[in-house]
Amino acid sequence: MIMNSRLYLPMSASSWAISIVNSLMYSCFISTLSFCSSHTIDHFFCDLNALYAITTSDTRSREIIMIIGDIVLAFVPFSLTMASYVGIICSILKINSAEGRFKAFSSCTSHLTTVMLFYGPVLFLYMKPKSIDSKTQDKILSLLYVAVVPMLNPFVYTLRNKEFLGALRNMARIKITI
Repeated sequence: MIMNSRLYLPMSASSWAISIVNSLMYSCFISTLSFCSSHTIDHFFCDLNALYAITTSDTRSREIIMIIGDIVLAFVPFSLTMASYVGIICSILKINSAEGRFKAFSSCTSHLTTVMLFYGPVLFLYMKPKSIDSKTQDKILSLLYVAVVPMLNPFVYTLRNKEFLGALRNMARIKITI
């Protein structure tokens, strides 16, 4: 009800601007690294931690900046999203009818599932201590938030579509009768 062009245009523009500045900053950081022994990255993509592992340059200052960026660009938005969901859940619990609560919870579930699937691995991967360093675990977590979550996203939201669910039920009935 409150969304209008005066609100969503600056929100979209700021999201794009922050993403561009963040990408340019890390590109500049990486372009100054020295690599002399190996150019083979043990990862699915050029992840910062994987690049820092094979460089001969001192990366402490870059890692500190990366942690600050992770806090600002991942932990703060995740915390705000979770805080808003706490408020939403408190409001839902005040609904008198069980049917109303169920309908409200089912509306939130798909988004909350996607948020948890995306932010969970990202926060764990980039904010874990160095003592818990496992390359295999890092690759699996990266694959989860880079490939699996975006791939599951359409399915999560499609399953809430009544027309899709009806068509799925009809297909199941046809298969059973054949």
